[in-house]
Amino acid sequence: MTKEQAARFLAVVAETWRGFEVSQGKIAIWHEMLSDVPLEQAFHALQYLIATGSPFPPAISEIRKALVEISAPPEYRIDALQAWLEASIIVEGYCEEEGMALLSPLTKEVVRAIGWHTMREGDPEVVRAHFLKFFEMAKERWLRWHMLPEGLRPQSFELPAPPPPARHNELPDIPEEVREERKERFLQAVGELLRRREKEARAV
Repeated sequence: MTKEQAARFLAVVAETWRGFEVSQGKIAIWHEMLSDVPLEQAFHALQYLIATGSPFPPAISEIRKALVEISAPPEYRIDALQAWLEASIIVEGYCEEEGMALLSPLTKEVVRAIGWHTMREGDPEVVRAHFLKFFEMAKERWLRWHMLPEGLRPQSFELPAPPPPARHNELPDIPEEVREERKERFLQAVGELLRRREKEARAV
């Protein structure tokens, strides 16, 4: 959107919402914050806000939010209850590896945060409450990230990979000569114990 286009856009906003004043300073700010948005898309967002009954003139953030909501893929348009239903069906019917691959992105993020086992075995009311809260947080974070102009978007944060699970059920590797030595000591100890028992029995 050029500065001239920003002026045209604000003129339409002022015509739609009485009391919205247009100034050169406001045109400059809107142009700066919407320079990455084509005029046609901005008008589409404006139509969206008019159609949804916004009673007040839109802020720049509302224009950018409307753009994201309009263009979001279907898997990002689900709400918290739809995501909970999706997660409940998948977690109940599939193993973890297969089920995680079937979940929509935000639902998958929340299920991973709560834990597959907790989703299946935890208290249903507690798990549901946490899921709904976490989903709203995840969706809000996704929405805000996409609302920002590309140059203002923070770098994505990724948690470090967890360490490999401890091998509690596996014996450590022991050299053959050590095993033979331990076996020999064990047999000697058993032999000594049996001789002692036999000696005590004879004494009785």
